[in-house]
Amino acid sequence: MQKKLIALAVAGLVSAPAFAQSNVTIYGVADAGIAVGSHGDNDFRGLLSGVLSGSRIGFRGTEDLGNGLSAVFQLEQGFDIGNGTVSPNVATTNTNNTVGNRNDRDSAFSRQAWVGLKGAFGTVGLGRQYAPGFGQQYDAIASAAISPQSNLSVGAGLTITPNSPARWDNSVTYGNAFGAVKVNAIYSAQASEQATSPDNDNAWGVGAEYAAGGLRVGGVYHFLKDGTNAGDNTREWLLGASYNFGMLTLAGSYQVGSDVGGGGVGGDNDVRLWQVGAIVPVGAAGNVHVAYGRVKIEDDLNTALVPAVEDNEANSWTVAYTHALSKRTTGYVGYNRASNDSNFQTFGVVGAPTPATAANNGEDSSVFALGVRHTF
Repeated sequence: MQKKLIALAVAGLVSAPAFAQSNVTIYGVADAGIAVGSHGDNDFRGLLSGVLSGSRIGFRGTEDLGNGLSAVFQLEQGFDIGNGTVSPNVATTNTNNTVGNRNDRDSAFSRQAWVGLKGAFGTVGLGRQYAPGFGQQYDAIASAAISPQSNLSVGAGLTITPNSPARWDNSVTYGNAFGAVKVNAIYSAQASEQATSPDNDNAWGVGAEYAAGGLRVGGVYHFLKDGTNAGDNTREWLLGASYNFGMLTLAGSYQVGSDVGGGGVGGDNDVRLWQVGAIVPVGAAGNVHVAYGRVKIEDDLNTALVPAVEDNEANSWTVAYTHALSKRTTGYVGYNRASNDSNFQTFGVVGAPTPATAANNGEDSSVFALGVRHTF
């Protein structure tokens, strides 16, 4: 009997470490394109990193804690494949609010860095995480660098965008699925060390999406408290949908921001942005993508900009072709053009040429890219 008890005790000691073992995955994207473009008087010829998807390397893992509960984590860093430097820039373009602001500190994991718990109740995460507006663009160009929605939203200073302003520091998130409906929410304390009071730069957001068959429809809302205590809190929302008809997929969204600050276009702006697009399958491995978007910015202060951009607009369109060379490798070719009202601070593809001086404001931009993306 005593020998049996000792044997059971030894077996328990041996099995305990195996039970607690973490499952860690290394993953990433390597994406580079040869690009030719112009923006006003500036020309660009060279390598453009992350045309289809931002290049990155990441680590994610889970540990089974028993009773349906797991510990989860994710660490992810972007990089410019052309020179190996950190990407995206650790400083946000949103200057009125502190969302995403990392004080130009060196960043080890600028895309994501969080740990949490997952169970039947959903997933709760703590750290630098995506706000709900990061992944709900209903974009036929799949939030690529040449996407009209991506460029116009980040250029206008919106945080409902597939870019750095939708990565929030010091945040708590919740996500779960209830049948065909997915919900997620975030609360961010932001860069509290900058604040004169602990809650003057807080932000929160909620999102929900219904997906069944070929239909996806959803909405997002972000609220950003004004870190300057001026009372001009930012409010943003987006409604979008897509439907896969088999022979093509149609997608589109409409979003509004009030008292939006930053983005290179001044502060306290009202923004309206809409975009539509389509994906047409070609054979078993190819897709043609087309999209068009338009943004209108109204400067509430009228004196914040010199010259003011009151009632100015910009539009952008893209045509692209993607071809799956394998399950992990995609070849692509695409062209984007952005047109801007006169005196309007210009919009163009991130990483492509930008005007050197304000004298070039209002100039059109264009870029053609041919490249390859590999995921691992």
